[in-house]
Amino acid sequence: MNYVLLSGTGNLIDSYGEEAAARAALQRIVDGEPQAAEDVALMTYDEQGQPVGDPIFASALSAVR
Repeated sequence: MNYVLLSGTGNLIDSYGEEAAARAALQRIVDGEPQAAEDVALMTYDEQGQPVGDPIFASALSAVR
């Protein structure tokens, strides 16, 4: 799997080989820029580059805290 952070405009922020690393990076974005929480999402892609599941928005992480 490949875990990708995307901006609200669909631009690649970064990609990760492990979900935990991607979620930690997403949390750091929320912590550092709370206003970006609605505009940053984590998407999971399979080995063929197809999206898996729904995006996880940074705002969902900030709501849990």
